[in-house]
Amino acid sequence: MNSCQWELYKYSLPLKNPVRLLGHELKQRKGLILRLYDKAGNFGEGEISPLPLMHTESLSQAEIQLKNFLSKSFHKNPYFIKSLYPSVRFGFEMAWRTLFKKFDLDLEVYSSGELIIEKGKVKNYISLEQIPVNALITGSVDDLKHQCEQIKLDEFKAVKIKVGELKVYEDLKRLELAKKIFGNKITLRVDANRGWEFKQAKEFAMGIRDFNIEYCEEPLRNIIQLEKLHEHTGIKVALDETLWSNPNPIKLPNSAISALILKPSILGGWMNTSLWVNHAEKYKIKAVISSGMESGLGLNWIALTNLFLLKKITPAGLDSAKFFKYDLADPPFSISKGNYVFPNSWPVAKKKYLNKISQGNWKTNG
Repeated sequence: MNSCQWELYKYSLPLKNPVRLLGHELKQRKGLILRLYDKAGNFGEGEISPLPLMHTESLSQAEIQLKNFLSKSFHKNPYFIKSLYPSVRFGFEMAWRTLFKKFDLDLEVYSSGELIIEKGKVKNYISLEQIPVNALITGSVDDLKHQCEQIKLDEFKAVKIKVGELKVYEDLKRLELAKKIFGNKITLRVDANRGWEFKQAKEFAMGIRDFNIEYCEEPLRNIIQLEKLHEHTGIKVALDETLWSNPNPIKLPNSAISALILKPSILGGWMNTSLWVNHAEKYKIKAVISSGMESGLGLNWIALTNLFLLKKITPAGLDSAKFFKYDLADPPFSISKGNYVFPNSWPVAKKKYLNKISQGNWKTNG
């Protein structure tokens, strides 16, 4: 039996401007960073950063559970990891896989490359890989015009526009402006975050018929009406929030769904994300990997998740790094010409943003 030294840190990163998520205003991003060390002093890091209204667990609950988990022997209870909160499982798995280069923890995954970390360097297996990113747009018509023009200059190939908080005609006006700027060169996606009743969603769906929208995420507060909305309007629907509390893909109205938006930190790491990827492949539904507004450290890991779990890469929801005043990761998470390019050195958390709160030893059978 082996043991790992571990350290647990807190971080708090200010945002450039307040960001509204599911009706909640966020001014700073708080989370935990777990470091697992081997006997040679090499370490892997994982991010645990549950968000209010997205995760069922709070940051304090995640911290308590993680400490409890690390105090137990993995050798005696290797399946305890399955009972962890999604954000805790995501962060622990991230640290574990990074340290031990293991990609078969409870799961055999599709691999389009092999990750090898050696003295902090990422070999060319993935360092030259690129993940296309879907740009994220929020704000009013005035803000949107500037954002769209910048996105076009930055050569993004896909963009997601938040809708549902304004009146339907105002959202349609915003989309008309975006379409005018982008033409047919940039794919349009929209996200309503369950903002509408059936009548509003139908009005919106009828209004975008000529806009060639790839899909609309979660248009309805009541998921039971999705098939009816699709039948009446032909709108292409994507699911996001619906998946968080629905562990059984069989119960979904697959005939009405064009895409699944998969957030590994909310679904609970690679195993649960892979479950939905397999479901998407079976029903010929598009799978889109996305973030829960993690720091650059978590975003890099989600990009790697995209690379390893998806056979067909589609623009991922990784554009949230732009909201942070500072990036936790070194090298920082950066997007070039609409793509995230994996850096030559593996990102680590900058210590100046970390506050150590605990440490100990964890027994493994690795």
